Amino acid sequence: MRWFTLLFSCLLGLAQAAEANACSCMKLTPSEGLTSSHAVFTGEVVDIEKNTATPFGGVEVTLRVKKMWKGEPQKELKVRTAGSSAACGYSFAKGVTYLVYAVRDDADPLRVSLCSRTAPVDGAKEDLDFLGKPAHTFEDREKGCSLSRAAPDEHGPAWLLLVVVGATLAARRLI
Repeated sequence: MRWFTLLFSCLLGLAQAAEANACSCMKLTPSEGLTSSHAVFTGEVVDIEKNTATPFGGVEVTLRVKKMWKGEPQKELKVRTAGSSAACGYSFAKGVTYLVYAVRDDADPLRVSLCSRTAPVDGAKEDLDFLGKPAHTFEDREKGCSLSRAAPDEHGPAWLLLVVVGATLAARRLI
């Protein structure tokens, strides 16, 4: 009976160990991340959809590129990643800007995984300091062009106040 209890305990321990995540990787330095990647860039996630291009599934993420350190400069890039963190898939969120380290292989033109140094820009200070000045920057043309530094609405109240004061002074002289 003791042997049965011991055997049962060992099997139970093995069953619990089988629940561990399958993704395991070495932590790279910024230098190793740059060297091992085909593309390194910052980009804002504009779309996330199911990857139907390969039999492996996962997701395809479209990013609007802002800065590029390595790779062919393009205003928009698509990267693929596995559908779960257990398969080393990186979890992107729409509207967030990331520093992306992408590799290229036969299955995916650009692929990102948990093993890369990909991270939200807010948490990538060490990498951004290491990377320095980007090789290419895409200007954000959506904000428009203005000769003044202030936002268009900031001058409205000032002009109104100036007109009111001017009108008041002019009315006093007429009276």
